[in-house]
Amino acid sequence: MRLHVYLETDRLVPFDYLPALVGAFNRWAGHDAARHDGLSLYSLSWLHGGRAGQGGVRFAEGAHWFISAPGQELVHRLVSSIVREPDLDFAGLRVRDVRLQATPEFAAGEQPFRVGSPVFIKHLPPEAKLGAPADHLLPGHPLADELLTATLRRKLRQAGLDDAGTAVRFDPALIATAKTKLFRYKQVQCRGSICPVLVSGSGEQIAFAWEVGVGDSTGIGCGALV
Repeated sequence: MRLHVYLETDRLVPFDYLPALVGAFNRWAGHDAARHDGLSLYSLSWLHGGRAGQGGVRFAEGAHWFISAPGQELVHRLVSSIVREPDLDFAGLRVRDVRLQATPEFAAGEQPFRVGSPVFIKHLPPEAKLGAPADHLLPGHPLADELLTATLRRKLRQAGLDDAGTAVRFDPALIATAKTKLFRYKQVQCRGSICPVLVSGSGEQIAFAWEVGVGDSTGIGCGALV
């Protein structure tokens, strides 16, 4: 299921707003050790509908944000919490409306998706020294599709679903025009990519990817699918 959140503010929103979104999500979702201990079986988009300027983003006509997760429990819990506490306590952002979207029914095969936030892939080479930073892989890297597939399969297994036959790859026809995005999460600089992906598998597996996103760090706003 997907929760579309519509926000408003008359203030400039700093570019590094991701921690504020994640903080609001965790506050609304409530403490759940199981949700934090494993891979993120949910995904968060970035804010959409703004105009970037000096020092931040203006959302003159409001901001759109979406949160996706398998099943209905988490999304319904979020809605209940938002009704009680609509303020994000950041840059004047306040929820003015929410809308629910059921997970679409997908046919088995290969399904194209656009991305609602940059796809982030971390890779630490086996020969890397202790404490070395991970590489951030982009479309066209020989390991990118392999790691996207491995992450989705791990999430399927964690959710108790069959992972056989599923795969994720950047759309090869669009890699040449893909954009990269440098962003910061707290004090960590990250580089992701704005590039459509192709998810293959059963209808259930593809729907799961639509809910949990692709790549690493979907729980902090990466790899959300549209």
